[in-house]
Amino acid sequence: MPGTRLKLAAAVLSVLIAAAGAFTLYEYKAISARITRAVNGEAGKKLGRQVKFGAIKFSLFDGVVITDVCVSRRPDFSKGSFFCAQKVMVRPRLASLLRNKLFFSKIALDKPVLKVREEGGVWDFSDLLALLPETGKGLHLTWNASELTMKDAVLEADLQTSGLSFALENASLNLGHFSVFGGNYGLEASGLVKSALKGKLLSADVKIKAEANFDYGGLASTEGAFTAAAVSYGAITLESLQAQWKFFNLRKALAERNLSANLRAEKLLVPGRENSIRNSVAQGLDLFSSAMGRPAPRIEDIEMASLAAAFRLDDSVLSVRDIALRTNFLALDAGISIYGPAGTADAFLDADIGPSKLKMSASGPMSAPEIKPLLSATLSRKFKKSLAEIEASLLTLFPVTLPGE
Repeated sequence: MPGTRLKLAAAVLSVLIAAAGAFTLYEYKAISARITRAVNGEAGKKLGRQVKFGAIKFSLFDGVVITDVCVSRRPDFSKGSFFCAQKVMVRPRLASLLRNKLFFSKIALDKPVLKVREEGGVWDFSDLLALLPETGKGLHLTWNASELTMKDAVLEADLQTSGLSFALENASLNLGHFSVFGGNYGLEASGLVKSALKGKLLSADVKIKAEANFDYGGLASTEGAFTAAAVSYGAITLESLQAQWKFFNLRKALAERNLSANLRAEKLLVPGRENSIRNSVAQGLDLFSSAMGRPAPRIEDIEMASLAAAFRLDDSVLSVRDIALRTNFLALDAGISIYGPAGTADAFLDADIGPSKLKMSASGPMSAPEIKPLLSATLSRKFKKSLAEIEASLLTLFPVTLPGE
């Protein structure tokens, strides 16, 4: 009898699996049919654009697959294409289908091309954003897909107001969503950025890896890393740029926020013919050299071996620390801290220009800092002015000296 029971249990289990498979297959076919009807007419009417595609098919493993998808600009393809993809795969979550609900475990785009434009401060996809469900902050947090991926993507953006345009080529993206209600997102993306600024070509290989936590009011915290390699702007080249950040309590008052970031850049080359940059550097060297009582060195090519800096905002103390700059004519270490509503600050600077050395510090009220060592009235005034400009720039972004911030 035990053998009979085992066979009966196996038979029941087989029936249940077959029933679940048949139900899932039925649901997939129903979803495929709905998508086909939508793409054939309903979607185009709702989007205010023409939509075309090659074919729609489905399978238990890949989900619904749509090939050769294209969405026009408004109102039709005579205005060009807004979005195209060689293949779009939409994979519903099987468990949700069994509960008669629709959530996606994955949406994958193969070779998508997205072209966006801005004119008069308005983006040409603003009408599509209006179709998203509204929230108190206008942020759609209830996206019901666990994973969005793009492979071999191209993004082109034209900003007519500023006259800028840029392209992201050979891009890949993986966006993970870890909660149906707001929640956490993880992003990994990479690609080749290209743009033209003031008649010069800008290009860089970029990568980003980040996590973000949202509540119903908006972004609450984020941390991640960004890298750029093989950066070039005209004749200017930079081997690498790295940045890491951790931002917490973003929805709270400034005094309760905890922000930190680190930056490092390596192997920058600015040819001597870049006169505007060379002249700006020369002006700064003149100030340092005057304090040293030495003539400023003559600058041709600017070669920077490395630059590092660390930023932190914690308990209303704003600081830029561990500034370390190494070039072919200057070695500089510096830092500054601003102490919130107290309105005081500390700063230091150590600079080596050839055989000449300069060590300075400033402390006390920002309105009247004490500079050491004593300098002539003219040099003291110049350094105080430079320090005040740096402090003003930081406080414009993070007004920690204002009561209640």
